[in-house]
Amino acid sequence: MNSAFSNTNINVQLVESLIQAIYALSPAEQILVRSRLLSNLPQVNTQTTPPKQSVIDILKQSPGQQLFQTPEEVDRYLQQERSSYDS
Repeated sequence: MNSAFSNTNINVQLVESLIQAIYALSPAEQILVRSRLLSNLPQVNTQTTPPKQSVIDILKQSPGQQLFQTPEEVDRYLQQERSSYDS
């Protein structure tokens, strides 16, 4: 069953009787019913998209993400790198 309707009680008998009533309509009436239904239905996202994550969360999941424990360690590393360029 579609996940959009998983928490909803569905009256299957009512749905089936509505479908039968629609089949009994003329083609023009069926088109009118269809257009009315489609214009009033909520949009259902059929694509499964992963939940959005912040850049920080993505980086935390990457291997080696704990290279520096503090901002001071980053500053010290950058200073050492800069000093090595001057040598």
